Amino acid sequence: MRFTRDSVAALLASVAILAVVVLGFYKTRGPSTQRLLRSDRKRVAMINQLANEIRMQFTNNHLLLPANLTAIQGMKYKDPATNQPLEYSPISPTRYSICTTFVLPTQGTEEQKVEFTFWTHPAGHKCFDFDTDAPIPPVPYTYFGDF
Repeated sequence: MRFTRDSVAALLASVAILAVVVLGFYKTRGPSTQRLLRSDRKRVAMINQLANEIRMQFTNNHLLLPANLTAIQGMKYKDPATNQPLEYSPISPTRYSICTTFVLPTQGTEEQKVEFTFWTHPAGHKCFDFDTDAPIPPVPYTYFGDF
Protein backbone atom coordinates (compact mmCIF):
# COMPACT_ATOMS: atom_id res chain seq x y z
CA MET A 1 0.00 0.00 0.00
CA ARG A 2 1.34 3.37 -0.98
CA PHE A 3 0.83 6.50 1.06
CA THR A 4 0.34 9.71 -0.82
CA ARG A 5 0.80 13.15 0.56
CA ASP A 6 -2.99 13.60 0.71
CA SER A 7 -3.59 10.35 2.59
CA VAL A 8 -0.87 11.22 5.15
CA ALA A 9 -2.38 14.70 5.63
CA ALA A 10 -5.85 13.18 6.10
CA LEU A 11 -4.50 10.69 8.63
CA LEU A 12 -2.68 13.42 10.60
CA ALA A 13 -5.78 15.62 10.55
CA SER A 14 -7.90 12.72 11.85
CA VAL A 15 -5.42 12.03 14.65
CA ALA A 16 -5.35 15.74 15.58
CA ILE A 17 -9.17 15.92 15.72
CA LEU A 18 -9.33 12.77 17.82
CA ALA A 19 -6.71 14.16 20.21
CA VAL A 20 -8.65 17.44 20.62
CA VAL A 21 -11.90 15.56 21.35
CA VAL A 22 -10.20 13.28 23.89
CA LEU A 23 -8.47 16.22 25.61
CA GLY A 24 -11.77 18.12 25.67
CA PHE A 25 -13.53 15.27 27.46
CA TYR A 26 -10.57 14.88 29.80
CA LYS A 27 -10.59 18.58 30.71
CA THR A 28 -14.38 18.91 31.17
CA ARG A 29 -14.77 15.36 32.49
CA GLY A 30 -17.65 14.71 30.11
CA PRO A 31 -21.30 15.70 29.83
CA SER A 32 -22.47 13.72 32.88
CA THR A 33 -20.05 15.55 35.18
CA GLN A 34 -21.08 18.87 33.67
CA ARG A 35 -24.74 18.06 34.45
CA LEU A 36 -23.80 17.33 38.08
CA LEU A 37 -21.78 20.54 38.28
CA ARG A 38 -24.70 22.50 36.83
CA SER A 39 -27.09 20.97 39.42
CA ASP A 40 -24.72 22.03 42.23
CA ARG A 41 -24.57 25.55 40.81
CA LYS A 42 -28.35 25.58 40.71
CA ARG A 43 -28.40 24.59 44.40
CA VAL A 44 -26.12 27.53 45.28
CA ALA A 45 -28.29 29.93 43.25
CA MET A 46 -31.44 28.62 44.97
CA ILE A 47 -29.91 29.06 48.42
CA ASN A 48 -28.92 32.62 47.51
CA GLN A 49 -32.42 33.41 46.22
CA LEU A 50 -34.08 31.82 49.25
CA ALA A 51 -31.81 33.74 51.63
CA ASN A 52 -32.84 36.97 49.90
CA GLU A 53 -36.51 36.08 50.26
CA ILE A 54 -36.07 35.21 53.95
CA ARG A 55 -34.31 38.52 54.49
CA MET A 56 -37.12 40.39 52.73
CA GLN A 57 -39.74 38.62 54.85
CA PHE A 58 -37.69 39.37 57.97
CA THR A 59 -37.73 43.07 57.10
CA ASN A 60 -41.43 43.10 56.22
CA ASN A 61 -42.47 40.93 59.18
CA HIS A 62 -41.45 43.23 62.05
CA LEU A 63 -37.91 41.81 62.22
CA LEU A 64 -38.99 38.22 62.88
CA LEU A 65 -37.52 35.24 61.08
CA PRO A 66 -40.05 32.77 59.70
CA ALA A 67 -40.49 29.66 61.83
CA ASN A 68 -40.48 27.47 58.71
CA LEU A 69 -40.46 27.89 54.96
CA THR A 70 -43.95 26.77 54.07
CA ALA A 71 -45.11 30.33 53.36
CA ILE A 72 -41.98 31.32 51.42
CA GLN A 73 -40.89 28.13 49.79
CA GLY A 74 -43.99 26.27 48.79
CA MET A 75 -42.63 24.04 46.08
CA LYS A 76 -40.37 26.69 44.55
CA TYR A 77 -36.99 25.76 46.04
CA LYS A 78 -36.46 22.03 45.62
CA ASP A 79 -33.28 20.08 45.10
CA PRO A 80 -32.90 19.52 41.35
CA ALA A 81 -32.00 15.83 41.78
CA THR A 82 -34.07 14.66 44.77
CA ASN A 83 -37.04 17.07 44.57
CA GLN A 84 -36.68 17.59 48.34
CA PRO A 85 -37.04 21.12 49.74
CA LEU A 86 -33.99 22.96 51.01
CA GLU A 87 -33.45 22.65 54.78
CA TYR A 88 -34.02 25.84 56.79
CA SER A 89 -33.50 26.33 60.49
CA PRO A 90 -33.49 29.51 62.60
CA ILE A 91 -30.43 29.71 64.85
CA SER A 92 -31.17 32.93 66.75
CA PRO A 93 -33.55 35.88 66.32
CA THR A 94 -31.37 37.23 63.49
CA ARG A 95 -29.42 34.17 62.26
CA TYR A 96 -30.52 31.15 60.24
CA SER A 97 -29.04 28.38 58.14
CA ILE A 98 -30.00 26.83 54.83
CA CYS A 99 -28.69 23.34 54.07
CA THR A 100 -28.58 21.00 51.10
CA THR A 101 -26.53 18.11 49.75
CA PHE A 102 -24.01 18.70 46.97
CA VAL A 103 -22.87 16.05 44.51
CA LEU A 104 -19.41 17.49 43.74
CA PRO A 105 -17.01 19.69 45.72
CA THR A 106 -16.51 23.29 44.63
CA GLN A 107 -14.53 23.45 41.41
CA GLY A 108 -13.16 26.07 39.08
CA THR A 109 -11.35 29.33 39.41
CA GLU A 110 -14.45 31.54 39.76
CA GLU A 111 -15.57 29.83 42.97
CA GLN A 112 -12.04 30.05 44.42
CA LYS A 113 -11.82 33.85 44.31
CA VAL A 114 -11.75 35.45 47.76
CA GLU A 115 -15.10 37.20 47.29
CA PHE A 116 -16.82 33.86 46.68
CA THR A 117 -15.24 31.73 49.43
CA PHE A 118 -18.53 31.78 51.34
CA TRP A 119 -20.04 29.48 48.70
CA THR A 120 -17.29 26.82 48.67
CA HIS A 121 -18.62 23.41 49.61
CA PRO A 122 -17.54 19.77 49.79
CA ALA A 123 -19.42 16.92 48.20
CA GLY A 124 -22.16 15.94 50.63
CA HIS A 125 -24.28 17.82 53.14
CA LYS A 126 -23.43 21.49 53.71
CA CYS A 127 -25.13 24.28 55.67
CA PHE A 128 -24.71 27.98 54.97
CA ASP A 129 -25.26 30.35 57.90
CA PHE A 130 -26.76 33.78 57.28
CA ASP A 131 -27.23 36.84 59.47
CA THR A 132 -29.96 39.36 58.73
CA ASP A 133 -27.59 42.19 59.69
CA ALA A 134 -24.96 41.18 57.11
CA PRO A 135 -25.31 41.31 53.33
CA ILE A 136 -25.85 38.02 51.52
CA PRO A 137 -22.65 37.15 49.64
CA PRO A 138 -22.87 37.21 45.85
CA VAL A 139 -22.76 33.91 43.99
CA PRO A 140 -19.79 33.27 41.69
CA TYR A 141 -21.99 32.80 38.62
CA THR A 142 -25.47 33.59 37.43
CA TYR A 143 -27.90 30.75 37.01
CA PHE A 144 -30.49 31.30 34.32
CA GLY A 145 -33.35 28.88 34.62
CA ASP A 146 -36.36 27.85 36.61
CA PHE A 147 -36.16 26.96 40.25
